[in-house]
Amino acid sequence: MATNSKKRLPPPAVSEVAQNDVDRLLQNGLADFTLRELLGLLISSAGLAERQVYLEKTDHDRPNGFYDRGLQVGTIPVEVRVPRSRNGEFRPASLPEPYRRGYSEEVQSLLLGLLGSSRSIHAAKDALQKMGLSQSQQDLDSVATALMEELDLRNSRPLDPDMLAVFVDGKYVELRDGDKLRSACIYLVVGLGRDGKKRVLSCIAKAGRENLEDWKSVLRGLIERGLRRVMIFIQDDFSGLLPISQSLFPNADVQLCAVHMQRNAKTHLSKTDAAEFQQRWRAIRSSWDVEVGNRQFEDLCDRFAKTYPTWIGDLRKKRPHYLAFLNFPESIRRSFSTTNVVEAVNGQLEIMRRNSGGYFHSEDTLKFKLGLAVSSLENGRWRTVARTIAVALPQLNAMFQSRFEEIR
Repeated sequence: MATNSKKRLPPPAVSEVAQNDVDRLLQNGLADFTLRELLGLLISSAGLAERQVYLEKTDHDRPNGFYDRGLQVGTIPVEVRVPRSRNGEFRPASLPEPYRRGYSEEVQSLLLGLLGSSRSIHAAKDALQKMGLSQSQQDLDSVATALMEELDLRNSRPLDPDMLAVFVDGKYVELRDGDKLRSACIYLVVGLGRDGKKRVLSCIAKAGRENLEDWKSVLRGLIERGLRRVMIFIQDDFSGLLPISQSLFPNADVQLCAVHMQRNAKTHLSKTDAAEFQQRWRAIRSSWDVEVGNRQFEDLCDRFAKTYPTWIGDLRKKRPHYLAFLNFPESIRRSFSTTNVVEAVNGQLEIMRRNSGGYFHSEDTLKFKLGLAVSSLENGRWRTVARTIAVALPQLNAMFQSRFEEIR
């Protein structure tokens, strides 16, 4: 939004922000330490900006320092500095109602929206300053740094050795490098723990196109950080990745993404044949029995083998990896047949990319927004167990225990 340097508008009342953003905010968040820091800074700074506006309109009052107060934002404790006025008539609208410690989180949404839509870290900090939300460049620098450091920690922390499922996928992005754009690939790994919750295990951006050596490094890194037992590994059919996954996680089923396979069918088959292919695949996906699904898959291959021998031949060889999801409870099969879990991160990043003009303005900006996207999921909709997972969780854990006890 353009800003007229000759005019200075007072910041909007926080209560107005609440009406528009509170629902969206509840789906977002940051890692605990960063969230406390962000909220404490923002609430304190918003109160200071409110007092400044109040004093500009009030001739008979003066500032009178601050007092410290603890607030509760959901389950997160936040410490803020509350500005006072001399006659005691001023009270920041950004605080909860008197005698209530709970806080309604709407101020956080203003910051998250601003950071997510700004084209660079510098632009986000500049916008915050212009809005009167902070007068301290050092404070704003610490917010940006904390987000990037949190992403680095996320890629190095020890992992739970056991995962019900692991989803992997890569995403291409472009970074500005001087007056040129260069490509990069984000290597994303999401785990489904035995508690039924999803969490990002690895989220690493590397220069250049997606390649096998980088995937080897990412997957070996998971093992070095403690990951040992995985029941099902879900990935796309990136050339050479399947044997690597099988060798590093030999006791896991490997599922190749059905969505990627369906997209490939549209590329390799005629429009009419592709439509029939999709119809037959839908029947396979809803098969109630593994043997029935395998038989239907062979019928599908027989139908198109003469017209498209090369592609169908490759598909037939990988049949066990396209149908691995049929070995699991019915309520979870759709989730285990695709890498769509990873697309939840990619989707948030894609929105930020478009808001940034189609590319990221630096490597730090990418890390900053990647950290924001990942944290918003883990502290938002991934904070609770999805209904489809909850239904299947007891059976999944029983299957996990049975499989790995037999291996011992």
